[in-house]
Amino acid sequence: MVLNTDTVNFVWTTDWHLSDKPPGRRQDDYRKALFEKIEFVRKLTEEVKGVALCGADVFHIKNPKSSANSFSLLVETLHALRRFPYQGVWGTVGNHDLSYDNMSTLPSQPLGLLIAAGVYRNLVGQPEIFTNRDGTTRVQVETFPYASGELTLKRLLATGPRPAGIDYRIGLVHAYGQPGNGGDMFGERKIGYSELKDLDYDLLLWGHDHSRHETETVGKITHINLGSMARAAFASDEVERPVVAVALSFAPGGFTYREVPIPVKPLEIAFKLADKGVENVAKTDEVTEFFTEMDEAVGGIESSDPREVLAQLCPNDKPLLDRVIQLCEL
Repeated sequence: MVLNTDTVNFVWTTDWHLSDKPPGRRQDDYRKALFEKIEFVRKLTEEVKGVALCGADVFHIKNPKSSANSFSLLVETLHALRRFPYQGVWGTVGNHDLSYDNMSTLPSQPLGLLIAAGVYRNLVGQPEIFTNRDGTTRVQVETFPYASGELTLKRLLATGPRPAGIDYRIGLVHAYGQPGNGGDMFGERKIGYSELKDLDYDLLLWGHDHSRHETETVGKITHINLGSMARAAFASDEVERPVVAVALSFAPGGFTYREVPIPVKPLEIAFKLADKGVENVAKTDEVTEFFTEMDEAVGGIESSDPREVLAQLCPNDKPLLDRVIQLCEL
């Protein structure tokens, strides 16, 4: 894709988690707050005369039939993305964009609608080369969609050298990444930057993890892993951080990046701050009993989606189901 600019510019954000229902302890108009952020990112992309890149998890709830994925939400999202420069954004696919972590479900998901409408350009398996107007700067953007940490690491290590004629190479990675060596988070493999130091990339832009890691360069790769655009849960590593977009610019002599703060509401407006344990102390005995009794039943359920598992375990007790989902912030 040839851009009508002297440099090749991008604006990067990740993990939007759009929803018509406020997740977790959000008490404000969550949907409105997110669209205000998207509009800020659109204006920034327009200002830098660039292309918007997204690290996936565009929607929050994985069930396409959920009321959180209302028709009006999809329509508003479609129109919002169409207003971006080049009539859309380019990105990858995350675990919240799928049912059961299965890529075959993408066409029936909310993100699948945006892809079909042409406003979300799916780069999975289809790298895009962005070129400035005189052809002196060629930037290839490719993606690593959500998969297990081990599989994503295997895919990264198998990438090989950049194609001939490519000046800069960017990877969008929807996986847990961290400085240093690999680790583990909630039983999921975290990829260490040191494990990737010999790969032929200039930038790896990380999504999936909502917390912030400071930008650092390991080997020849600069890792940008600054957390989600959404603040979907009231946890210190998610809300006690700046919410930012990253403006990137590529020219024959090198590339630059800068963080641009995205305006957000104060915590006391966005979140219910009272201790959830105090609010729900009367409910904990009932929930504990529920989890004790479900151990035997869960063995016969194949789904890996926690909401689906819970729905199958208590199909006739929606109040309890809703209570467990609320307490677990699913």
